[in-house]
Amino acid sequence: MFCLAAEDDQNLKIARDMSFIEELLKTKSILTLLKSKIDEGSADVDIMDYAIATKMLENKLAILTALNISVEGDGEDKVSFNVFGSNKSIVIDKAKMREAITIQDAPVQERQAQPEDNKMTEMPTIDTTGLDEEGFLKAAVEAIGAVTKTPSKTLDKESFIKVFKYTGEFAKFKNAELKKTA
Repeated sequence: MFCLAAEDDQNLKIARDMSFIEELLKTKSILTLLKSKIDEGSADVDIMDYAIATKMLENKLAILTALNISVEGDGEDKVSFNVFGSNKSIVIDKAKMREAITIQDAPVQERQAQPEDNKMTEMPTIDTTGLDEEGFLKAAVEAIGAVTKTPSKTLDKESFIKVFKYTGEFAKFKNAELKKTA
């Protein structure tokens, strides 16, 4: 929808396109660097970085592809697109959207983040010295502590962040282990 709104302002359109191209080029350069390391047989290849960069490129290309799809029936007065993963679609009246969006030549005042906005308990880093895989997992479970869920049965914010942090640390731990054996 932002892309649709930016279509009427040439400066925003150029900035949007340049930003997207820049992101694609950054991701491509990461993949090119990793490929050259693999071709050289370097042991300094981070599989997680490669997987993440590949997924980022896939996502960005999917967005670019979606932006270039035109639907039969689209015209000057409406735009439509399918909702990914469902059998639904959305039709937007361009005139109403233009009326609802105002592009200003001055920035708006934003509220500064307050310390209470980010109240998180300190999460210790697991010392991996002398730990095997099972020892690391026990330490991670201990560090995560009791997991709490929301009323809709998903992890609450703090529990999710803890699980995500220690999952990432475990991936780094395993990657370092694989590099040692390689």
